[in-house]
Amino acid sequence: MHSVVLHRVIAATLTIAATTLLAAYDRDTRQVSTGGRRAVPTQQIPLATGSGVGTLPAVKGPFFDITTYGAVSGGSAVANQAAINDAIAAAAAAGGGTVVVPAGTFKTYTIRLESRVGLHLAARNSVLRAAVHGTGPGEDGGFYDPPERNLFVGLQDHGHSHWANSLIYGADVEDVTISGPGLIDGSEVNDRGETVNVLSGGDPREVTTRTDSGVPGGGNKAIALKSSRNIVLRDFSIKNGGHFAILGTGVVGWTIDGIIVDTNRDALDIDASTNVTVRRSVFNSLTDDAIVLKASFGLGKFIPTENVLIEDCTVSGYDAGSVIDKVYSTQKQVATDRDGPTARIKLGTESTTGFKRVTIRNVTFDRSRGFALESVDGAELSDIVLSDVTMKHVSSSPIFIRLGDRGRAPVTGKSANELVMPAGTVRLDDRAWVLPNLIERYGHYPAVRHVPSYEKTTPAPTDGAIARFTIVNPVNPAGTNPDAVNPNDPLFANAVGSPIARVRNISISRVKIEDVDPRYPILLAGLVDNPIENVSISDVSVQYRGGLKMEHAIEQRQLNQTYTFKGYQSAPATQSLPWLVNTFFAKNEALLPRVSWDPAAGGGAGAWTPDPYNVPEMPREYPEPSNFGILPAYGLYARHVRGLTIRNLSFKYTVEDERPAVVLDDVDSARFEEFTASTGSGVPMFVTVTNTRKRQPSREYLKDQPFKTTTVTNLRTPRGAAVQKVTVDRPAPGTPPDSLYRHPTAPSERHPYAYAVRDAGYPKPRTVYGPIFDALTAPSAIVGRTTTFSVNAKSPIERLSLRYSASQLPTGAAFDPVTRAFTWTPRSGQAGKHVVRFTVDDGLIQGHRDVVIEVKGQ
Repeated sequence: MHSVVLHRVIAATLTIAATTLLAAYDRDTRQVSTGGRRAVPTQQIPLATGSGVGTLPAVKGPFFDITTYGAVSGGSAVANQAAINDAIAAAAAAGGGTVVVPAGTFKTYTIRLESRVGLHLAARNSVLRAAVHGTGPGEDGGFYDPPERNLFVGLQDHGHSHWANSLIYGADVEDVTISGPGLIDGSEVNDRGETVNVLSGGDPREVTTRTDSGVPGGGNKAIALKSSRNIVLRDFSIKNGGHFAILGTGVVGWTIDGIIVDTNRDALDIDASTNVTVRRSVFNSLTDDAIVLKASFGLGKFIPTENVLIEDCTVSGYDAGSVIDKVYSTQKQVATDRDGPTARIKLGTESTTGFKRVTIRNVTFDRSRGFALESVDGAELSDIVLSDVTMKHVSSSPIFIRLGDRGRAPVTGKSANELVMPAGTVRLDDRAWVLPNLIERYGHYPAVRHVPSYEKTTPAPTDGAIARFTIVNPVNPAGTNPDAVNPNDPLFANAVGSPIARVRNISISRVKIEDVDPRYPILLAGLVDNPIENVSISDVSVQYRGGLKMEHAIEQRQLNQTYTFKGYQSAPATQSLPWLVNTFFAKNEALLPRVSWDPAAGGGAGAWTPDPYNVPEMPREYPEPSNFGILPAYGLYARHVRGLTIRNLSFKYTVEDERPAVVLDDVDSARFEEFTASTGSGVPMFVTVTNTRKRQPSREYLKDQPFKTTTVTNLRTPRGAAVQKVTVDRPAPGTPPDSLYRHPTAPSERHPYAYAVRDAGYPKPRTVYGPIFDALTAPSAIVGRTTTFSVNAKSPIERLSLRYSASQLPTGAAFDPVTRAFTWTPRSGQAGKHVVRFTVDDGLIQGHRDVVIEVKGQ
């Protein structure tokens, strides 16, 4: 079940046909086109070729054993660090070679790589273990290298601005291989059997002045590479690797082959790097992304991430540490952000420099959020191919494509102030994105455009008199900036150093998707006048758990439950499970009920009426599917898309869902061929939305901005498919009333809104969280001896009875569904591996667990 698919060689010259349309934004002149839409000729999406390394390099001598230089298994971390770095220096002085880590456990602080020097973990029990930072009680007596100085901090998250504060660190190195069957461990297990993360899952405090060196705070990356060439990582494992188990920024020619990363945050980050191959590897990361491509400005240059090939890999979201130990624990239900297990392949969110030519094929997503493409910082994301993929137990949108407008890009300020958060600058928000006016040091990045700064300070009572969040101030929605080009105009509050992003040329084919969280359909979300362009989805099947109602998409309830669990090798802990809207990402106007004020209702007094297709744009919000709340489609929601080709796509649900299968809003040139979808009685397969109250991106909440109408054009649906046309003629919820629309758009004390059933009595949608198996160590058996173990599960819903069963039982094996005991005495001839499937049924949803039993001869 968890084995990596065998490598298949596919010709790099293969191309996939795709129709491309030109965006309205002319990126050469940085002007908005006033003409009509212009089509460009059909183009081909080229497949990535990656690093071009087919045959992996052998480990080369001369060899430098770290124990020869004074390293001792179980010895001093400070002495071991000195010994390992001395061995690397000796190899470098000899013109190259390989530093060998023999069998044993070697605690250490920062190891500094050198060009043409490899690091080889020689045996399965060769372990490099992160030492505890500091000289106090319980610490190991030394320190990791501090984060280095970076003039461009603040233009990306701290972890993407610094590399030196790592267990293994290489900057400006080339021809380096890290290899061998051993382990790099960023954690240790205490005397209570609980894992303690030594490499931090967070970041040290960032500097306040750009010219300062980074603030020391321990190590938070297992391997960090910066501005390096010809790197090979092969065969080893990483356990609990900190904020980034592997981070490579500005790496050219990078091959990753046959590794296992089982970690507590990001498993692999490929940032501003080119010619990269990742293959035959496993990446497990429940609380963050498994393989994530970034395009940050961390090196102070516009370097896109380009020509990346990912193939024959597995990404998964089991409890940290349980994959390496083959336990595959599922006790932890949600990540820190309260969405389900992350563990996906994602492009973004750092997207300042762009993504080009990425190919992902023959990959399994297991207990993962799915595939995410996000460009929100002004760059282009194009030529992406995903094919021959299986997704199981999907905890968010199985396919998420987002073109947003966070706009994190450098812009030059007016002064030479080198504070990271200067006062009196060309931005009111996100001032860390403003660089000093010191061209010789920072370069010059003029403002391309300007956007408002909204005052989200008004309480929004959404359930009677309860105000759970705030929205835009309806009287003074936006602030003004005295240092802006036009200081009294709220449009000029924030200077932006980039145009709005562009997302285009995406092909997704031959994908089987099972057991999807019912809250999150396939989601394609562009922006008004800035559509996602040219998306092809073919030969894809999706099975959702279903069970939601249209009222969930109207009410946007925040219904939470405290859940107690015990993760793998962890102390008991609690989590908050959101059964409907997750407020970690969905904020402000996104939390408002999707309703509109009808002044003629309520006997002429006015009343709120359902308006589920009136979904806020949220261009600046963090790009996560859950920030859109509960959408009015269960299968596919596409908004602001031009060129959507669907062939042989099917949607099914386990429990009937009241929402339509597909909602299209401002979509041009969409074709659905060989499309099938389950729908309930009287529920249309398709809904098309015409909206008469749309505004340009980032201007949604400014008063008296002109409205425009968006609609669905050039749509082809299957013969006989039910299509319902819907018109939204009210602004998005929370838009301040003005001279162009005078009615209320959000609940208030004067215009209250209350649920018909209060939260305390509202039924939880049982399809959101199904039964949970207790951890079970993969058992072994011996011919002629009886093996027995118990299978247990639970449901987050109290007092819900569960029914157990087993299938694929070996001859002679038995499972008692009452006692939940499995018993088997293997006979002669039954040696080898056997897979038994256990099933638990809560009366609505089934959960499955495949257990591998290895039988050995006497």
